[in-house]
This record gives sequence, C-alpha cells and structure tokens, in this order.
Amino acid sequence: MSDLIRTAEKEILRKEILGLCYKAAPTGCSMDVLAAAFAHSGTGDKEEIARQVDYLEAKHLVMVQTVGNERLGISRTIVKLTAEGTDYMEGNADQLAGIGE
Repeated sequence: MSDLIRTAEKEILRKEILGLCYKAAPTGCSMDVLAAAFAHSGTGDKEEIARQVDYLEAKHLVMVQTVGNERLGISRTIVKLTAEGTDYMEGNADQLAGIGE
C-alpha cells in the first residue's frame, strides 16, 4: 500500500475519532468504545487508535483521562473533546493539517 493511502487512512481515522467524541460530548468515549466502533471496518486496531488519539491530544483537540474505582478494580481511559476540538468540529476553526475531511 502506498504511503499516500496510509496517510489518508490515518487522517480519516482521526476525523472519525473526533466525530465520535463530538457525538458523545460531554461524557466522551472510552478507548474500548473507539476500538469497537472501528473493529468492523478494519481501520485500526487498539494500538493504532491509541496512536491517533495521542496525535489528536498533541494538537489539543482531545484530552485523555483515566477514570476508575480502585476498590472495584475498574479503570477506563476516556477521550473527550477540548474546546478547540469542539470549535474544529463545528467549523469555527481553521482547517488543520493531518485531519481528514
């Protein structure tokens, strides 16, 4: 597969992650939900999704929080849109390199 196609797939995956987090606002999406959402398409495994979430966090479009209950042994990583991410999704910000259309 060409580098151009791989790059386009990553950009589209990033935009879809943002879209899911936008729809789930203000609660956000767990990494498990994101993995399940993309499992049918074969777009990305959990590691690839984690890489793209990290990229979006570096761009200040999402924030990542770990929530849980130690007593119950429950822990989840939640991805939420930031104000910048919301502006981007609502068209109130300039287009960003690395995010698909």
